[in-house]
Amino acid sequence: MFTNSEDIRIDLVEVADASPMAGTLFKRSFHAEIPDFPKHFVLLAADPTGRLLTLGYVHFTKEQNMYLGGGMCVNLRGLKQLPKPWRDQLNIQGGVAFTMLSEAVKQLNDCDAVFGYVGHKGAYKIDLAVGFEQTQYQHLIVYWKKPLDQQQQHNIIQQAHQFGPF
Repeated sequence: MFTNSEDIRIDLVEVADASPMAGTLFKRSFHAEIPDFPKHFVLLAADPTGRLLTLGYVHFTKEQNMYLGGGMCVNLRGLKQLPKPWRDQLNIQGGVAFTMLSEAVKQLNDCDAVFGYVGHKGAYKIDLAVGFEQTQYQHLIVYWKKPLDQQQQHNIIQQAHQFGPF
């Protein structure tokens, strides 16, 4: 995604098993085990020696023609370990959560829409900045991946709503 003058690279990677990279962060954030089913995205910082630092995690579950997103968490402790130029670069891009979420939804191309169920005000603001839109249901937001007419949008929103909080 980007490299700075100190040769530190920050990338969003999709992994089959996120436990080794983000299991502790997820448990600290949600007091639960990380999901064991796809799709897992981890935002990693790598220094020239190859040392990896997990900066964030987000998960998506495929349901029919949509993804349901959740479990987004940011490693604030890890972020503090980054040199100031790295943190500044991430802030220029909108921060860890914005960078991670905007890159992840770009990679979800086999769907009509990506949904989130958001109750945290800060996360909600970030999601809107990424391009998500509010639906008629409290907490349910959508990022349209394909142009759909109003009836198709209504139908897929109803399908997502049926899952309840995810």
